[in-house]
Amino acid sequence: MGQVQRRERQNTRSQDIEVWDFSRDSDGPRMMRLADPESRQPDRRRHNHRPRPVRQETDNRRQRPARRETDNNRPRPVRREAAGSRPRPVRQETDSNRQRPARRETDGNRPRPVRRETVDCGLARPVERRPRPVQPIRYTERVEENEVRRVRSARAVRRRRAKRRNELLCKCFTLIVVAVCLVLIYQTTGAVYHMVHDQKEDRNVEKNKGIVEVVSEKLGGDKIEAPAITEDFLEVNDYSRPGTKLNKVKSVFVHYTANPGTSAQQNRSYFANLAETHERSASAHFIIGYDGELVQCIPLEEQAYAVATRNEDSISIECCYQDEEGKFTQETYDTLVHMLAWLTQEYHLSTDDILRHYDCGGKKCPLYYVEHEDAWEQLLADVESYKSENTQ
Repeated sequence: MGQVQRRERQNTRSQDIEVWDFSRDSDGPRMMRLADPESRQPDRRRHNHRPRPVRQETDNRRQRPARRETDNNRPRPVRREAAGSRPRPVRQETDSNRQRPARRETDGNRPRPVRRETVDCGLARPVERRPRPVQPIRYTERVEENEVRRVRSARAVRRRRAKRRNELLCKCFTLIVVAVCLVLIYQTTGAVYHMVHDQKEDRNVEKNKGIVEVVSEKLGGDKIEAPAITEDFLEVNDYSRPGTKLNKVKSVFVHYTANPGTSAQQNRSYFANLAETHERSASAHFIIGYDGELVQCIPLEEQAYAVATRNEDSISIECCYQDEEGKFTQETYDTLVHMLAWLTQEYHLSTDDILRHYDCGGKKCPLYYVEHEDAWEQLLADVESYKSENTQ
């Protein structure tokens, strides 16, 4: 703060303020002072106020043009005082409203330089700023990006599913191959076992026959010819023709039909109808009629339902009869002897391997040859003699 400003502030504080009041009495309005200026305290409101410096006129300040008289700025009419109104007080000049001393020019209160107006001659032009390009929001790119992500995720899901499906198929295929290999190994092992077992049995039979019989068979000696056989095979079913393979033959069983007066064809039809009636399981490889005819119902390579405990290693022959005793006719008897001789020759069996159904299970079949034991012994003797007569 400068020294001049301090002095001005001291002078401002020491000035006295006189307060005047207007009163109205019988003589008229008059102005009177309310208090002695020396007893008045300085105005506290202006105690801290800084005096406003006197603004001096300079050459730099332009004189404002005279205000033209228009409708908006016409001089206001003089207000006349009406009767009974209080006159305005006349302000007397005191020490408080004296003119303040001019403000000296110092380094701190020099007038600001006046900004002179420049004339635009067109030489200097403002630089135009190029607007910053606004990048639009590319919704299409976002949509395409989302679509690409969705397609990629869908492809990944499909690849995973295809991979799992391929793995499952590979596992299933591997299990199937392993199962097939096990079945083939089992069947091959069984076939080799049966082959070796059959070869051992054939060797034992050859040893029992003797050297002369074996040599005669190998040299093509006389053999018993098969009888006339009519092949009329049954259809494969669970009640008369199971279709099970017959691997070996150890015995030949003789049966009777237990139905007197029926022919071989009728008994064959009875076996065939069991597939529809489901009455019981029964069949035989051959049926000999009472006229001597021979009908084959089941191939020799398959099993028949004749003897429950020996179906897997035996061949069965059913014989027709006419009387109640169950005795065979001569035609049936002759065909039976020929058939038994041919079968024992083909399977390398002896007369001891010819059995009755009665010999395995106790059933009275064939009835006549169960009740007449001598007739059965005679049948076996006739088979042996037939073989010896036809093999010389």
